[in-house]
Amino acid sequence: MLKDLRRHLRIYSIRKLYNLIMGKIQFSIGSTHLYYYPAKITIESGNICNLRCPLCPSGQKDNSARKGLLSFSDFKRIIDEIGKDLLLIRLYNWGEPLLNKELTKMVEYADQNRIAVKISTNLSLPIDEAQADALIKANLQKIYISCDGTSSSTYSTYHIDGDFNKVMSNMRLLLKKKKQLGNSYTELIWLFHVFSHNEHEIETAKTLAKEIGIKLSINKIRTDMGKEIFETAEKSLERDSKWLPENPEYNTFNMTEKKPRKHFNCHLLWTETVINWDGNVLPCCSVYSETYSFGNIKEESFKNIWNSEKYISARKEVLGRNNNTKTVCHICKANDYLYI
Repeated sequence: MLKDLRRHLRIYSIRKLYNLIMGKIQFSIGSTHLYYYPAKITIESGNICNLRCPLCPSGQKDNSARKGLLSFSDFKRIIDEIGKDLLLIRLYNWGEPLLNKELTKMVEYADQNRIAVKISTNLSLPIDEAQADALIKANLQKIYISCDGTSSSTYSTYHIDGDFNKVMSNMRLLLKKKKQLGNSYTELIWLFHVFSHNEHEIETAKTLAKEIGIKLSINKIRTDMGKEIFETAEKSLERDSKWLPENPEYNTFNMTEKKPRKHFNCHLLWTETVINWDGNVLPCCSVYSETYSFGNIKEESFKNIWNSEKYISARKEVLGRNNNTKTVCHICKANDYLYI
């Protein structure tokens, strides 16, 4: 227990805590030129996936974004520049992280630099004992496992080309390796997203998770993830409402008013950032294509991009101030998704 506590605390420093605090302060006072860097970021391990999930642009084989995998050299470039500012890296976005053969090498490098790393995987690829061993030894903080069903038929309704039995087998293998290696730091979490076709399996999922010995997280879904910020909620619902559950407890939308149930002030431009596999920097994980990039870390430093004309204009838009450079955040706000 004490060993795990030390592992969790080792990622903190005065500099990183300063970033966390300043993110809240500068957002609250409406600053647009920031005097700190984000403490939590997303670095995309790649946007290639083995599944064809209908509400995901990667699953749809959408070619509006260049396809590829993050190289270790590009990952190292990011860490070497801003690693001292980072508490957490989400090493995933639009693809399947386990397709990247350099994934564990990246996680290990981040760990050496005292940065926590999380991944989210469909876990539907073949994983042998050696691969499971390497994944657990890499000391990931969390491994999220997306599995939206408790039977093959229900699971494959959304996870097209996936294998439910393989996911369950891989899940058990990783849990076994955790125990064998005495790794109580890495947390495995089963993500169960509630759809219309699987909401009847929620209680079964809870029972199965308890039986396997894994933490279960019941999550709400949204509409087409590559399109949602580029259109109104009403238009999204016209196309995708068939996927949404009947129980309002698990539905993101008010189906009568055709709008999101809850909103919050968007602070992402002050607290986080997303770096795609190809180096393009984007304001949040809802933006699929590099068309809306705020800059590229292969061409200029992240520190220049963080206070670039586009970033400052986007922050002004969120705050409702006049600005001259249009960004994807202007589109998002116009469609009422900026505050979802």
